[in-house]
Amino acid sequence: MDVVTEILTRLPSKTLMRFKCVSKLWSSLIHSPYLTSRFLTVPSQRIYICLSHYEDYRRSEILTLCPCATSPSSSFVVDHDLTIQNRGGQILQNLCGFMCHTFLKKPRMYNPTTRQLVTFPTIKLKPKTSAPDRSRWCYYFGHDPVNKQYKVLCSVGVPSMSSDHWVFDLKPGGSWKKVTLPLADFYPHLPLRQGLSLNGVIYYLAMIDWYNYVVVSFDIRSEEFKMIQVPLKEGDVRLHKAIEKVCLIEYGGKVTVFDHTYLEDKGTVNLWVLEDVRNKEWLGKTLVLQPCQLHLVKNVNLEVKGITQSGKVIMTPHYLFYKFYILCYDLQSNDMRVIKIKGIPYLWRPKKGECLMFMDQSESVIYLKT
Repeated sequence: MDVVTEILTRLPSKTLMRFKCVSKLWSSLIHSPYLTSRFLTVPSQRIYICLSHYEDYRRSEILTLCPCATSPSSSFVVDHDLTIQNRGGQILQNLCGFMCHTFLKKPRMYNPTTRQLVTFPTIKLKPKTSAPDRSRWCYYFGHDPVNKQYKVLCSVGVPSMSSDHWVFDLKPGGSWKKVTLPLADFYPHLPLRQGLSLNGVIYYLAMIDWYNYVVVSFDIRSEEFKMIQVPLKEGDVRLHKAIEKVCLIEYGGKVTVFDHTYLEDKGTVNLWVLEDVRNKEWLGKTLVLQPCQLHLVKNVNLEVKGITQSGKVIMTPHYLFYKFYILCYDLQSNDMRVIKIKGIPYLWRPKKGECLMFMDQSESVIYLKT
């Protein structure tokens, strides 16, 4: 049976899903904790792209990209047999092979491999705490690898730099509950939409005023909040002017602030690596793009659209128009390359880059029980 399991981990996810029909034993084996965990460690060549139709989310779709046979390192092509219609929305986070996104301001988790869609109930706010019209609803998805536990954190913030928080434990009969905030070393803040789950902790960026931002951490097991101030260097611009250029990534297994404010003009990226979470110690690092690659970013308004399992940052121009391509930035080697995307339906060509997000190359055969 160990030999069979090892063979199954090497099969494409599409084939694996077909093998569930062979027998109850095979179906049980494919969904076993060992195989699902093992499958996550096997790299996949596929990349998922979510195309969001802002006027009608029901017209959104998820495309599967595979390396082009003639130039696998520089171009990907759409596999139309694996296109998923009427799925997607605004992608917020990639988690263990799941696409975590909102649909009509409600959180969802979707596994493109198993086609499982997990929806969540609406948070019932009391009349006194009803969210104002200018409120920002942010959802963060986390996974505790020790207890195999999934939770969703909802933060509702307003421009006055304050927020309320709820958590949902993804289990049968789960429901939203409000989280109590710590009194010491924790300040009112405005949460930002992009989050990160690492080693059983949810992290997200937040503003405490127009000049300073912090990393907020939420322990999935203890459900405790902590706040870590992000340092600023001399010459850094005010946050509200550069907020679209700052995001959280995982770099070398550590939480890192990725700031590409000056990539377009100077070809530089600033990294703040959280070296010691307990002592709140940061390490600053500046990457300078190679001179032969500066033309890739010159006068191009770039946005971060995903992170691969190997730590490469996926970036796209804000306006794509008729040529679809991505920039894959390897932070370890400080190397950026262009990957062309072929076969995008004509409907999506003259669209802004904000309509799409990319999912890292991991795949998952996990089926969540709700």
